[in-house]
Amino acid sequence: MTFRRSTMSRVRAAALLAVAAVAAVALSACGPAAEPTPTPTAAFASEEEAFTAAEETYRAYNDAGNARRDGLATPNPQDFLLGSALEGDIEALNQLRESGLRLDGRVELELFDGISVSLTEHPPQVVGLVCLDASQAVVRDSHGDDVTPPERASKVAQTVTFIAVGDDLLIAAEELAEDPRC
Repeated sequence: MTFRRSTMSRVRAAALLAVAAVAAVALSACGPAAEPTPTPTAAFASEEEAFTAAEETYRAYNDAGNARRDGLATPNPQDFLLGSALEGDIEALNQLRESGLRLDGRVELELFDGISVSLTEHPPQVVGLVCLDASQAVVRDSHGDDVTPPERASKVAQTVTFIAVGDDLLIAAEELAEDPRC
């Protein structure tokens, strides 16, 4: 019975890995982003400026995620999210907690590549590709044991949609992507 329970725990951990891996690398969510309340938006002088702002936002968000995995309450990664990205983060945290799992370790942003800028939309949107190195991030059970499935990819590509809210860009959606650079 112990073998079966241990096997079931590993199977359960593997089944939750999709949620955990996404949460570990970006705490992402898929689906359409909820529209934020319209406010005056940040004006970008160029695509390059918009991409730079998006990369800075994502780096700050990733740093906040690393801080949360280190047990720090601030900065809060949810401060960088809205819409489906925020909903996905909340859901992932709840599923991890209910399963007795937690995430440890760092995730590093290896690449940000701007894809598109739409300044004429209301609110303005920026889309970029991020490549994340999650090789140092692990899933731990309630005993602190590493239950990260060995077949988990160490690099993850995501398409990230940012929405201008006031003078800030917030992450509205993240979707897994395939990119040979990741």
